[in-house]
Amino acid sequence: MSSVKKTPIVILMALALALLTLAWTFPHLGVLIIPAFVLLLDISKRSGPRYWRLYAVMALWNATTTYWIANAHPLGVVATVGINGALMAFALWFSVRAEEMLWRFPSFRAKRWLHVLPLLACWLSFEQLHEYWGLAFPWLHLGNAFNGMPYLVQWYQFVGNSGGTLWVLLVAYTLHMRGTTSKRALWLFITPVVWSLVLWYVPANEPSNQLRVAVVQPNIDAYTEKWDLAESEQIQKVDRLLQTHLAQKQVDLIVLPETFLPDAREESSYGNRPNDKLLHEMLDRYGKTAIFGATTYDFQQVPDVFNRPYGDKYYTLYNTALFRNSAGETALYRKGKLVVGGETMPFVQLLKPYLGDWAIDLGGTSGTLGVSARRKVFKDVNVGLKLAPIICWENEFSDYATAYAREGANLIAVITNDGWWGNTTGHLQHLRFAGLRAIEQGKYVVRSANTGVSSVIDAKGRVLRRLDWDTEGVIVADVPLLEGKTLYVRTGNWIGKAAVGLFTLLVLIILFSRFFRLKTTLSNPRV
Repeated sequence: MSSVKKTPIVILMALALALLTLAWTFPHLGVLIIPAFVLLLDISKRSGPRYWRLYAVMALWNATTTYWIANAHPLGVVATVGINGALMAFALWFSVRAEEMLWRFPSFRAKRWLHVLPLLACWLSFEQLHEYWGLAFPWLHLGNAFNGMPYLVQWYQFVGNSGGTLWVLLVAYTLHMRGTTSKRALWLFITPVVWSLVLWYVPANEPSNQLRVAVVQPNIDAYTEKWDLAESEQIQKVDRLLQTHLAQKQVDLIVLPETFLPDAREESSYGNRPNDKLLHEMLDRYGKTAIFGATTYDFQQVPDVFNRPYGDKYYTLYNTALFRNSAGETALYRKGKLVVGGETMPFVQLLKPYLGDWAIDLGGTSGTLGVSARRKVFKDVNVGLKLAPIICWENEFSDYATAYAREGANLIAVITNDGWWGNTTGHLQHLRFAGLRAIEQGKYVVRSANTGVSSVIDAKGRVLRRLDWDTEGVIVADVPLLEGKTLYVRTGNWIGKAAVGLFTLLVLIILFSRFFRLKTTLSNPRV
C-alpha cells in the first residue's frame, strides 16, 4: 500500500469516486465497492481538510448514482448530495477521529483487532439511522452494492443486508492496514464468497404447493396518462391484456402495480363506485385473488399530524395496497415507509405544530400521507396464500420488509410505479433490490411495476421472468409458496443494533476520557 500512500490526494479522490459509481451503475461490478473504500480510508487518514475531501467524494457519488431522483423532484438530488453526502462523510471522518482519540489507551494500541471497531460502529450506525429517522434513505447502503450479484451474497439469509456492509468494511480495512498481499484480507473476502457459491448451486427443495400468478405491467405513463386517462379506460386496458394472455384460464393471483386506481377512495365506502365494480368483475373473471394499489382516505373527528381539515372533520390520505380474496372480500394495507419529499415531509410530527397545514402540503408531490401502524399479511386459506404487500419504497428497507416473513408470509408481492424516474439506472437498481429481499426472507417475489421492470424472482434472488421497461404485458408463471423463516428473519438486523450499542459505548468512552483529562489539567496545571 506504500504506492497508494504516495499517490496525490486528488487522484485518490477521483479513483474512489469512479469505483463507487461503477459499483452501483453496472450490476456485476459490485465488488468494486471494496477497493473504493480502501481508497476512502486512505483519504480519511491523510493530513489536511479530511472531512471536506470525503464530503466531495460522497456528494459526487450520490449525484452520479441517484441523479434520476431529479426526474421525480429536483430537490431530491439536492437532498441526497447535501444531506446524505454530508452524513456519509461524517461517518467516515468521525470513525478516524475516534480511532485517533482511542490511541491514547495502551490496551487499544496493543490489540490490533480493536482498531477496526470505530469504523464498524460509525458506519453501521449511520446505516441503521438511515432505516428509521425522518430523512431515511437506505439506497446506498454498502450491502446493496451486490444487488446484481446474488450468487455472492446467498448468506444474506443469515445476516441480511447489514452483513454485506460489515463484510465490505472488514475487508477494506484489512487491505488498507495490511496491503494487497494480506492473507487475512484474502480469507475475509473469499470465505463468504465460497459459502455463497455453494448455496447458489445446491438445488433448493421447493414444495409442490404452487400458485398460478399473473403479473400485469399496464405501461401507463406516470406523468400524463396515469392522471389524465379515465380510470375506466385504464381498467379496460388491463382487461384486454389479461384476456390476451390468459384467454379463459383463471389464475390464483393477479398482481397490479402501485396506485393502479388513480382516483382517491374513501375506505369505508370502497366497492360502491362503478369503477370498483368494473375492476372486481374483471379480477373475478381472471383470478381467484388479486392485489392492486390505490390512493385511499378516511375521516377523523380530531386533528393529528397527518390529516387535513374538511368541514367540521379531518381526513388522511394513504398510499394503499388492496387485496381481494377468493370470497370477494377486500382487505387493505397502508404504506408504512414513505418517500421523503414525495409522500411525506421529514419530521412532520415535530414540524406540524409550528407549520400547520404547510407540513402536510409541503410533503411532496402528493403531500404528507398517513402510514400503517404495522405490517399486514394478506391471507386466503382457499389457495394457501399468505402474501406480503411491499409498496415501492418499502423494498429498500431490509429489516422492515423482513417483518412480513416473521408474520408468516409465504410469498412477497412488490407493487410499484417507477415511471417517475424515467428510463434510468434507478428502476433497474430498484428491481435488483427485490432480489436481495428474496434472499433475506427465503421467499419468491412477484413484482408488478407500472412501466417496468415487472418480474418473478426466486428465493435465491434470480430474475426468472421479466417485462422490460416501457412495454405492456402479463407474466404468467407458477410460483412456489415457501414456508419457514430464515435466520435473518428470526433475528432481525442484530448487526445494526449491535453497532448502535458499540457506537454509544465509543462516544461515552471518548467523552469520559476528555472529561478526565480536563479535570486532571484543572487540578494540576503542570500536567
